[in-house]
Amino acid sequence: LITPARLDIKRTQTTIGTTIKILQSKSSAIDMLRQLHVIFCSAVLLLLPLTVLSALWTRTIVRPSSSCFLESGARSSMSLMVNLRGGEIEAAKSLDHVKEILSQAEERKQLVVLKFTSRDCAPCQMVAPLYLELSESEEFSNVVFLHVDVDETPDVASFYQVASWPTFLFWKNGDVQTEIIGGKLAQATLYDWVKLFMPKEE
Repeated sequence: LITPARLDIKRTQTTIGTTIKILQSKSSAIDMLRQLHVIFCSAVLLLLPLTVLSALWTRTIVRPSSSCFLESGARSSMSLMVNLRGGEIEAAKSLDHVKEILSQAEERKQLVVLKFTSRDCAPCQMVAPLYLELSESEEFSNVVFLHVDVDETPDVASFYQVASWPTFLFWKNGDVQTEIIGGKLAQATLYDWVKLFMPKEE
């Protein structure tokens, strides 16, 4: 005979067994989740270095090589432009050289524009393209444009009493007609002064 006490014990055992099975199934699910988590983290750890290496490869190799190519191309173009366009400005080699140019220009009744500049002079660099443009203009084909680098020929600047740069002297008929001192003033008035003093067609 099954007594109530034995029935309660059996029910309790059944309940405990069911609970254990549920806990075991939950434990298995938790273990599975943990395993998936470990696998996911491992995959991330494996992919992360590859991503970083890929980014570094792109930045250090692909992009710089392209920029270097562009820079080298730009430098080549710039050098070519200087070689093609820079021949119409006469560079002063010495004081005697400058005096010889002025003497010949006086005989030919030409205007000579002397530009005094320094390598580290920012205003000089600012006005340099304008000076180059004027020297190449057909309008001023009879004007002599002279470039005096005061770092290379300081005696020329001293002889003509030039103490600041850029300075532009306008030499005509054996004498200095006027001068421009400063990059901004030259940028605004250089064309007008050359136009004013250039030889007039007869």
